[in-house]
Amino acid sequence: MSKPTQTETLSLRISKAESQALRERAEREGVSQGSIVRRALRAYGVTPVPPGASFYDRIKPYIGLYKGGLPDLSTNPDHFRDFGR
Repeated sequence: MSKPTQTETLSLRISKAESQALRERAEREGVSQGSIVRRALRAYGVTPVPPGASFYDRIKPYIGLYKGGLPDLSTNPDHFRDFGR
């Protein structure tokens, strides 16, 4: 007797450019291509957010996603120049 499967496999056709972009994004983030697609489905509103999910649970996939931005603005005095004037 086999256990019921909670996931299904989806096969779809995408362009070579989309496939390459998906593969590169997954490699850059260190996640699977499926993870990227599932995240996109949630962002598009196709996949509901689990009931009782906190705000943190909803944004967790995006934390640390973007690298190379400005350092912490709250500790850099240059960003306070003319503050309050």
